[in-house]
Amino acid sequence: MDSGVSWHRSSPPSQLEQTLRLEAGERDPSESRSLAQHNIELRRLLEEEQAAYKRKLQAYQEGQQRQAQLVQKLQAKVLQYKKKCGELEQERLTVRDGNELENALIRLEEEQQRSSSLVQVNSMLREQLEQANVANAALSEDIRKLTADWARARDELEQREAEWRREEEVWGGQGSGAGRGMWGCGMEREVGRGVQDRWEGCGVVGLLHGE
Repeated sequence: MDSGVSWHRSSPPSQLEQTLRLEAGERDPSESRSLAQHNIELRRLLEEEQAAYKRKLQAYQEGQQRQAQLVQKLQAKVLQYKKKCGELEQERLTVRDGNELENALIRLEEEQQRSSSLVQVNSMLREQLEQANVANAALSEDIRKLTADWARARDELEQREAEWRREEEVWGGQGSGAGRGMWGCGMEREVGRGVQDRWEGCGVVGLLHGE
């Protein structure tokens, strides 16, 4: 700092003062190590969050496949019951004996009730499948946004690291000061907050906790 400038204060240095110190060339070697640790932790956090999203997306897709298979089986069962109802109806028309006709009618009514129940279940499963498709689309979009955010954060970290390495070369390996540590902490909080907001917006937080 310029020797012609005098600072009089009783409180800790402000962010502006710390920035001025950085610009004036004050360096703290311990900050370099702290910043490196922040960078490692931030990278780990980003990679873990992306992996968690991918696992959740895969679970969603597998659930969709299972539900689609169940719907197909129920549809086949409905067709089978309809065919059987048609056969029983034909049997009713051809039966001449009173007792046989009554038994055929009872069986026909039972099969019709079963078929109606299966149609209702099939409709409900179709609705659930549509809801799962909507949720899966939202989750896929959120994965895309998170991946883009992660890539931007990674690029910014790499750029900052390159700048810091150049600064260290210029200043003979000294640390780049308190400002870098504060930036690293702020960056970590910002990315973490962004990830949490994305999860809550998509309803993934409840899914991850089994709600």
